[in-house]
Amino acid sequence: MNLYKLHRKLSLIALFPLLAWTLSGVMHPLMSNLKPKVNQRLIANQNIKNTDETILSVAEIMALNNWTTIQSYRFINYDSSLYYQFKIAEKNCYINAITGKILRDGDIQYATYLAGLYSNEVASKIEGITIQENFSNEYVKIARILPVYKIQYKRMDGLRVFIDVNSDRMTYATNSIRSFFQAFFLWAHSWTFLGFNQTFRLMILGFFVLITFLAGVTGILVYTKFRKTYQHQNIERIPWQRRMHRILGIGLSFTLLLFATSAFMHMLPKYTALDKASFVSRTSFSIDEMTFNTHFIEENWVNHQPVKIEGKVYCQFHFKQGRGIIKKYFDVFSGKELIDGDSIYAVNLAKQYSGLLTVKSISEIKKFENEYGFINKLLPVQKVQFSGVGNPRWYIDTSSSFVGAIIEDKSALSGFIFAYFHKYHVLDFLGKGLRDTILILFALGNFIVSLLGFWMYINTKKVVKKQKQKRQELVY
Repeated sequence: MNLYKLHRKLSLIALFPLLAWTLSGVMHPLMSNLKPKVNQRLIANQNIKNTDETILSVAEIMALNNWTTIQSYRFINYDSSLYYQFKIAEKNCYINAITGKILRDGDIQYATYLAGLYSNEVASKIEGITIQENFSNEYVKIARILPVYKIQYKRMDGLRVFIDVNSDRMTYATNSIRSFFQAFFLWAHSWTFLGFNQTFRLMILGFFVLITFLAGVTGILVYTKFRKTYQHQNIERIPWQRRMHRILGIGLSFTLLLFATSAFMHMLPKYTALDKASFVSRTSFSIDEMTFNTHFIEENWVNHQPVKIEGKVYCQFHFKQGRGIIKKYFDVFSGKELIDGDSIYAVNLAKQYSGLLTVKSISEIKKFENEYGFINKLLPVQKVQFSGVGNPRWYIDTSSSFVGAIIEDKSALSGFIFAYFHKYHVLDFLGKGLRDTILILFALGNFIVSLLGFWMYINTKKVVKKQKQKRQELVY
């Protein structure tokens, strides 16, 4: 089989996957312009502080409700009133901090309240409220948090916001158009229709990515081998489809190889990737451990919650510091502050989740950069780096005890290649708009090259068919 025929066969195998990838690749940057206009950075419950001694203590509320243990608690503001949000047996219970009265359907009422703050819509416009317990083509994995409440509004754009009542976050917001684009992208680009088996999906994707890469390489070799022959041909006799296929193909071949290589590198760590959402702190606190006196703590705290560090109970206080929040830890029995408590708590959680013991270093991450990018969502986090194979790094959000990311050297390399040579963050210095435009042009160009190649194949088949018919006529 000569080189040209090999290129044609490989290209035909990769044709429809490549068309799907490039078309959805064109659509992906456009989705960022379809985001609904909502308050993305709303900060709730950062002015809770109330030293009124009439507020019921945690121990008093536990006694009133005959609770022997709780999993956690914190303060929230709801409807101009101060409430405790208790977590008991994986469920939330909302209790007025002054009257001790339970708020019925507390999660739904609080989710509705938060959704209104984010969307600037009134409750009467809500069309439906449901619990989102699994990721889907609409509520994608990058949202990170489950379960959440999905609140859909009666609006022309079909606005729906997803609220995590445990952190006050709007984890995701979408509308009908963006939801359609998102579903199509995941179907055509990530092949979620094969999601019934992760290994099978990655194997099929890997096979077609490899074929696409080889088709690109053989295309370059065909161009190089027959370049002189092509130059001596009469250009006017060469079909315009072939001319455009050659010019665009060689011009965009490097981008195709980058797309294929970075996609393959991106898939490799996914095969053994740990599910970050599965790591949750399973602690509980008895009534005897909730007798902490908060009145001696300095006055600028905004909230607090109980935590366990190496079996000891501490109260994690949140304090305002400029535009951000810092955390301090106090022993619930002695009242003594735990110095570097946030780092110690992060290490404790990281060891508990990972099973690793030897910590190499720990540092606080306050902004998205380098290997801990925007896709990880959670900030600030503590980066706990362990010694061992691959230098595993665990990024811990100590406010929620969630894992922001789990990164080893191989996945860091994969993430770097994917970010810089698939999503072209190497062009960030040009600005997001120009970078996205270039990315769209590259994807669209490869889409056109593929269509032109298929057009050439069809035309060649037609010519061959006519020649066979003429030979048959001559025989008869």
